[in-house]
Amino acid sequence: MSKSVSKLIVEAVESNHMIAAGERIVVGVSGGADSMCLLHFLMSVKEKYSLKLTAAHINHNLRGDEAMRDQRAVEDFCRQHNIECRVLSADIKKLCAETGQGTEECGRKVRYDFFNSLCRENGKIATAHTMSDSVETVLFNLARGSGLKGLTGIPAVRDNIIRPLINITRRQVEQYCEENKIPYVTDSTNLTDEYSRNKIRHTVVPQLKSINPGAEYAVKRMSSIIEEQLGLTDSLAAELQNSAAVKNGYSCKSLCSAHLVVAKQAVINILNKAGCKSYEERHIELIMQALKDGGAVNLPKGYTAAAGQGIFRVYKQTLDSPPENFKIAVIGKENKSIVINEQKINLKFFTKQKYDKIKRVHKILVNNVIDYDIIHGETLFRTRQPGDIYKQYGRGVTKPVKKLLIDEKIPKEKRSSLLMLACGSEVIWLQGFGVSEKYKITDGTKTVLVVEAEGI
Repeated sequence: MSKSVSKLIVEAVESNHMIAAGERIVVGVSGGADSMCLLHFLMSVKEKYSLKLTAAHINHNLRGDEAMRDQRAVEDFCRQHNIECRVLSADIKKLCAETGQGTEECGRKVRYDFFNSLCRENGKIATAHTMSDSVETVLFNLARGSGLKGLTGIPAVRDNIIRPLINITRRQVEQYCEENKIPYVTDSTNLTDEYSRNKIRHTVVPQLKSINPGAEYAVKRMSSIIEEQLGLTDSLAAELQNSAAVKNGYSCKSLCSAHLVVAKQAVINILNKAGCKSYEERHIELIMQALKDGGAVNLPKGYTAAAGQGIFRVYKQTLDSPPENFKIAVIGKENKSIVINEQKINLKFFTKQKYDKIKRVHKILVNNVIDYDIIHGETLFRTRQPGDIYKQYGRGVTKPVKKLLIDEKIPKEKRSSLLMLACGSEVIWLQGFGVSEKYKITDGTKTVLVVEAEGI
């Protein structure tokens, strides 16, 4: 039996390109059957792949003497087989109280932070998730009303994490351990139905097996089919996202014209790209309605998805935006830099003669060049105020800044933080638009002010 199990593990490793020769593998080892099976297998192929193995054990200090028993079991096994063993003792209860996280969430973060700290550059983390674990995940997600992604189970590879046991069941793991005389411990919390996953393992899966003895393999097959279909959807959604991209967002018309499934995935991609990862299906449904009719959807953690003037965008209001009464005076003809929330504006003064010599070499954009000598009155770098007017470069019409920003479809959330150089209510230079037509340089210009914006 162990040979056939070993073959299944090897097939999973090779078909998913999990291991390359000479790699460092950090193996998460709890001391249970799954992780001991994984460690034993990797030991058996250590020479073949020239692997550098490190067993990593975390004592969460949640089960008293039993936790210490697990730690010693892992340490003893590694000592007997000359495997490097690293142990982290973590006070999970204390960390949960400090962070507000649940026990499982906090424990997982501690584990993977520890594993990654041991990986060094280009190392990989091997975890002992099995087909049975993946099936339980699918059933748990199904009970919660998950989308198709949740029905694909646990991936064989994710980033630097590999799961060599993903194609074998928990029963096959136990048989492998029995035949190879591999010692392992049993976590007493796995024997109770206190956790939802344990209820699925002890109650739901056995019932499914009573209907179909091969239920675990059937669920695994279903997950593989769904993953293939999602691959097509993801590809089409990426194409739609690219084709729908416009200035300041995405075309509502383009998104609405696509197949609903593809459009929803494109919206999810856009949310993720904006940094918004906490959303539910109801949020996606509301966004799809807003794409058709216009409107905004408030999302968790301060994000907003808005559709207006034919443009869809996702943004997060931050405390780092310049306040509306932000002002910095420009005094004299001295070069200076103004730094505002990762935005840097350089003010450089030249004689017209010197500017004419350097403009081609330095590729200075003409719409960022100002005739400084015709400015009369206090000049301020500030944000928008009521009554501001601006005559756009290359055009003969003076407009209220408010109307200009609306006409140019500048997102509402960005308007109040746009920087401008102004004299009274007259805007001389406007971020994203450049110098006012009234203040552009001419043949009669003597002093040139160049505005260079970085990170804008």
